[in-house]
Amino acid sequence: MCEHGYPQVIVNRPVSAAFSSIEIFPTLYWLTCPYLRKEMALLEGEGLIAHFEKCIQEEPDFAALVEQNHESYARRRLALIPTVVQENLREEYPDRYRVLSETGVGGIRSLEGVKCLHTHVADYLTHGENPIGAEVMEIFQNPLACPTKQCEDFVK
Repeated sequence: MCEHGYPQVIVNRPVSAAFSSIEIFPTLYWLTCPYLRKEMALLEGEGLIAHFEKCIQEEPDFAALVEQNHESYARRRLALIPTVVQENLREEYPDRYRVLSETGVGGIRSLEGVKCLHTHVADYLTHGENPIGAEVMEIFQNPLACPTKQCEDFVK
């Protein structure tokens, strides 16, 4: 929650079932703060995703941190799914189970790229472990503080 009491991040259900259909959603954390969503879109427009993709390719230590975070993200996502459901997915829907168990932040497979800053920032705000989210949030002096007027204008 930001200092104004608005949620900044929500947790999504990674698996839902409706009418005997199993749907998966690999994005575990969703950035909901209107101010931060707008800021992430602006940073993406300025090329920050390409910057991080270059860092992953050229900086082995950074790439290792990103890979570790993807693995941690997949474990946290699986932890929200009851064991019996995981077993059913593994047997009946192996491709969907692999997405849940083997993909990282926002469904990214290993170090194939950076999907969006929103997912990394949401993960960072939730757990404080995401190296991409941490670098993005360094831009902001206080990640829990939204400018009052802007936050309230977005919510209306």
